[in-house]
Amino acid sequence: MDDMARFYRQPSRTSDLGRNRHRALGLPTGPEALGAIVRGLLIHDYTARVQGLRFSAERMAHKETVGAEAILDNVIGIDPAPLASERPVERRMYGFCYHFALLHCALLRVTGTPARIRCGFAGYFVAQRWIDHWVVEYWDGSGWTLTDPQTGRSGLTRDDFQDGVTAWQLCRDGASPPAAYGNGELWGWDELRGSLINDVAALGKVEVAGWYWCDRLQVEPLDQPHDELDESLDVLARLAAAAESSEELEKCLARYPEFQPPAGAVAR
Repeated sequence: MDDMARFYRQPSRTSDLGRNRHRALGLPTGPEALGAIVRGLLIHDYTARVQGLRFSAERMAHKETVGAEAILDNVIGIDPAPLASERPVERRMYGFCYHFALLHCALLRVTGTPARIRCGFAGYFVAQRWIDHWVVEYWDGSGWTLTDPQTGRSGLTRDDFQDGVTAWQLCRDGASPPAAYGNGELWGWDELRGSLINDVAALGKVEVAGWYWCDRLQVEPLDQPHDELDESLDVLARLAAAAESSEELEKCLARYPEFQPPAGAVAR
């Protein structure tokens, strides 16, 4: 795992803190301590609604932010206090699970812990449903540990969270019902396809949210199987699951460039 540990210890274009890198100096290095810091900087859009919080249109637009450097630009623009200072909820950046996961991953990498974000489905939000979600995996020296920086859940098992690769394979094999996977009004194969390509891209350290850019996934009806498309995704999932080195991951990503986020999706 030395190669993979080195690969996931280095920042990506989207996880690089850039001009905000100095703000991580002096932060704790423990994954759970860094997760707590992230929760003190961000507020999930659902939590804000439940708590009846009101934000300006400009603040709500932060939900479209991509990249850890830009996330911290937003955070510091609202409140310039050190990152370890927990903000009142009304002075936190408005975002969603992707932002919690990416910022946590970025802080882990910059403080020396190999980490990656995973796009998939959590089983702990709604009974008998798998809700699309982003979490973090970090290398503890002997294996990958799953943690959820948004909720503070740590030591997640595969019964708690299925990454996009796993969920796709389970549904394609008939071991899980596709209709149980989704979020809000979107359920089934479209969600599974989107989470798969997001997850594979994130394994390659291209960490973006949403698959609006992927024309190949725009098939009708979205919630039904499509043999040609789905067979290609089967190969993508199989290669990603089997990759044991950064070189093998690179080959996996290169095989289907149409499933990889373009520069515009990363830079916005």
